Amino acid sequence: MSVAGAGSAIRVGFQVWGQFVGWPELMAEAREIERLGFASLWSNDHFMPAAGAQAASPEGLDGPFFEGWMTLAGFAAATTRIPLGVLVSGAGYRNPVLLVKQATTLDHLSGGRVTLGLGAGWHERDHRAFGFDYPSLGERIDRLDEQATVVRRLLDGEEMTFAGRWVRTERARNDPPPLQPRLPLLIGGSGEKRTLRIVARCADAWNGEGDPATYAHKNAVLDERCAEIGRDPATIRRTVGVPPACIRDTRAAAVAVLAATLERNGLEPDEARAAAEDSPLVGDEVTVLAALAAWREAGAEEAVVDWPAPFDRETLERLAAALRLEGYPDAGPALAAR
Repeated sequence: MSVAGAGSAIRVGFQVWGQFVGWPELMAEAREIERLGFASLWSNDHFMPAAGAQAASPEGLDGPFFEGWMTLAGFAAATTRIPLGVLVSGAGYRNPVLLVKQATTLDHLSGGRVTLGLGAGWHERDHRAFGFDYPSLGERIDRLDEQATVVRRLLDGEEMTFAGRWVRTERARNDPPPLQPRLPLLIGGSGEKRTLRIVARCADAWNGEGDPATYAHKNAVLDERCAEIGRDPATIRRTVGVPPACIRDTRAAAVAVLAATLERNGLEPDEARAAAEDSPLVGDEVTVLAALAAWREAGAEEAVVDWPAPFDRETLERLAAALRLEGYPDAGPALAAR
């Protein structure tokens, strides 16, 4: 589902958080997002709660969290047509050959609807709690670089023998191939010196972040990175991760609802309210559509909304209705289709 801007439409999808939620509610929300015609459905790849300042600390935050790829398999079974992905798998705790096999298997299970998302990984407790190294940022980017190279070449049908610092393979193959002619690789991250170069070299899609001005700058840098290697920048689909949304008749009411949701997800009360007030996707329909259009003006083709439990059905329904009033179609094809 889409909203106008920059001469075309921005599609709207949801990253449904797997934390502090039961399995029936998680699957019901997947079905509802598809029913209402939104553009994409994503799980997130964490093992521990991943919202707020406390979660970002080395000690982290305790609480329930469903694993992202098994959640995505549930989404695939619960839906029939909406594009699917994990936004994004952390390179530090995913073997790239196994990750390609998982994505390919799920592509067949879903009828060709999967995008493979990959990122450097930022959540320290996810790594340490499960026995994985959490090196410096530069080393995590090194690891992402190696993984993206192996993933791309396996998805392209190559046999891979690779001996890097972080990744080693010996005659690895991805057989059978994906159901899609080209299963898309999406890379998340916005580092200008290295990450966007990896995107330019390996990715079919990019997931950036930041307010529209920041995103516009990063988007232009990605164009430059493509030019450096002679790649047409139009061959990389541009997506942006955006904060949770809440639609109510007044901004005050929307802030109160979203703050309560974020507090339920581990944020301290003051932190939750500040985050709710800071989200540009809080208020009435006009406010939310204008914010989405600003990201489209900045170059994003798709906005992926963070979506924590307890899930806000009123916002989903009002946003879907507002988009229909704008005259835009339901969910379009997967990221691979241009």
